[in-house]
Amino acid sequence: MPQKVLILTAIPHGLRLDKEIREIEEAIKRAVKRDLFEIKIRTAVRPQDIRRAIAEERPQIVHFCGHGMEDGSLVLEDDGENHKPVSPTGLAALFKLHANYVKCVLLNACYSEKSAQAISQHINYTIGMNQPIGDKAAIVFAIGFYDGLGYENPDSQDVIERAFEEGLVAIQMEDVSQGQIPVLVKNNILDKSPSPVNSQINPLVEINQDLNDSDIETLRELLQLSGRAASERRRALCIEIGINPGELSSIWVLPENDFAVELIDLLQKRKLQTTIYKLCKKLESDFKGGGYSSKLGAIIAKLNCHTDSL
Repeated sequence: MPQKVLILTAIPHGLRLDKEIREIEEAIKRAVKRDLFEIKIRTAVRPQDIRRAIAEERPQIVHFCGHGMEDGSLVLEDDGENHKPVSPTGLAALFKLHANYVKCVLLNACYSEKSAQAISQHINYTIGMNQPIGDKAAIVFAIGFYDGLGYENPDSQDVIERAFEEGLVAIQMEDVSQGQIPVLVKNNILDKSPSPVNSQINPLVEINQDLNDSDIETLRELLQLSGRAASERRRALCIEIGINPGELSSIWVLPENDFAVELIDLLQKRKLQTTIYKLCKKLESDFKGGGYSSKLGAIIAKLNCHTDSL
């Protein structure tokens, strides 16, 4: 059965919502797995329109495009076509009713992270914006996200996370300054794995076989050589290995080499062996068959026995 995408738009004044909808449709048409998606569109929505649309369509993905307020409210319309803010609490209550079939909510509106956090109490994946996002960047992110949903996934990577990363890359290739605005929030009850946004960097299980100084130096060097420590790729790296980018604010603006050093030292100091293991697996794909392969393999072997027991 096709995955249904319900697109909701409100208060279009000043926004290019028609273009965003058109680009989403084109992205899905281009997708390798395009037959797996069905698009439904509702425009100029009022609160009751959203409530009824979700109940009638029973979508797996709900995509809202429109305006957001600094308190996290989404701006809809009332019966008189005036602005009608809907609070994060109200949105969370709405999606609680539909948690059986809605799997992902994308709020492509400024300041929508607070609503995303509230909705994530009930929905597996929610995406919001942590500050104002430009019209072009919002559209580019949506294109990248739906491109990612439609790609083949031979590595069995989480489909929504893969699509989110694709959206981030799309923004970064257009405007690096806006590449840190979209935020993915995972439901910690439904998904027990470390959340890249909801959770803080906390120790999981201490490493019984500590990495030695040579191991740490190798990881620092490989992280820098991989290009994943570059400023435009750091957020994607955090998401991929399951840590909260907000926890790295103190080292976020450092040069690549210093960022690599500080990140590895931070993970090692807090004994986050699962996170280090995920980082090693990412680096393994970058340096497969190269001169560093055996060194990296030895580090992974040290960590593997502990991550298997989690």
